[in-house]
Amino acid sequence: MRELIKYLLGIVIILTIIYTIFISYNVFVFINSDESKITIEDYSESMIIDSQKREALEELFNSENLKNSSNYINLNYDGTPVSWVLRVEKALLGISYDELEDELLRNSFISFDDGDFILIGPYIDRSQLLLAQDYLNDKFGKDLGAIEKWQI
Repeated sequence: MRELIKYLLGIVIILTIIYTIFISYNVFVFINSDESKITIEDYSESMIIDSQKREALEELFNSENLKNSSNYINLNYDGTPVSWVLRVEKALLGISYDELEDELLRNSFISFDDGDFILIGPYIDRSQLLLAQDYLNDKFGKDLGAIEKWQI
C-alpha cells in the first residue's frame, strides 16, 4: 500500500512538472507574439472600428432593407423563383478568368465560365447583381455586363 502511494505521488509530481513546462512554453510564445504588445489605445481603436462595422451591417440588414430586397424576387409560372445572372464579356476585362473568379469570391460573388462570357450568379435577388455590377464598375472603370434572366 505504501509503494502504491509513492507511485501515485511520483506520477502527480511528474504530471505537475509537465504541466508547468507546458504553461511556461505558452507564456513564452505569447510574450513573443504581437498580441502581447497591444496597448489600450490600439484595443479601443479596434473596438471603435468593429462597432462601426457592426452598425453598418445592422443598417444594411435591417427589416426595411430586407423587405425592399424581397421586392426584387419574382416567381415563375410553377412557383419557383426566377434567377438572375450578370453576363460579362471576357474580352472587355483584360484579366484571366481565374484571377477574376478569385477576386469575386473574395468579395462574396459566385461566378462561372460560359465560353466568351463570365456569368456572375445566379442569384434570386437582383440587388446582389447590382452590387456585383457596381463592384465591377469600380474595379474596371467602365460599365460591364448586363443583368439577364438565367436560362439553364
